[in-house]
Amino acid sequence: MNSMATVDKQLLSRLTHHVRNPFNGIIGFSDLLANHFEKLDDDDKKNYIQIVHQLSKKALLRSENLAWWLKFFTENITPVPQNVDLSELIKDELNYFNTEIEKQHLDLALEINDNAIIKVDKVMLQSVLKNLLLNIIEFAPVGEYVLINLTKDNEQTFILTLQNVCTETPSDEVIDFLNSKEIPNINNMPNQPGLWTVRTLCTLLEIPISATLINNQFEVKLRIPG
Repeated sequence: MNSMATVDKQLLSRLTHHVRNPFNGIIGFSDLLANHFEKLDDDDKKNYIQIVHQLSKKALLRSENLAWWLKFFTENITPVPQNVDLSELIKDELNYFNTEIEKQHLDLALEINDNAIIKVDKVMLQSVLKNLLLNIIEFAPVGEYVLINLTKDNEQTFILTLQNVCTETPSDEVIDFLNSKEIPNINNMPNQPGLWTVRTLCTLLEIPISATLINNQFEVKLRIPG
């Protein structure tokens, strides 16, 4: 088996595991609600319902990632560009994860230029943003500072930066996970298979991307053509 086929097999195995994982919590908390609803106080009921809701969104995104990769391996996927307001798209995706961000008590600094019109496959870019935000929510410690910055580099390019403290293994040197031309080592990626989806979607969209981890500071930068 060649190196790329080995990576593909490892990736699909890890994606499958990550799809199953949220369902364990969904089943557990929904069973608790179904069997002990009358005994629970209102605060507990609300908390468990929120947990089920959050886990359901994770399960949906991970299922979409798995379905996307299976399609990627079997079909020729071509982006379908359309005019998109990138600033509004970012805000929409932040709103999608608003409950999770609040529950993590993340100190979110949002610096976004309005009316950032780009021509891109909206569905693919939404998947990129959802996976990057989920990565922050899952691996940023509670109460940590998170920066999301969108600036115009020139007339043709926007730079989107997402920066947060990460609970992954710290390193004294910069590790570039996404920008390498070589076949990536799955064991060197942060423990979020969604980053593999991000890496491949950005390649298809011709969006240069880098992601670095140094001393627990995780930063992703995308250079998005206008």
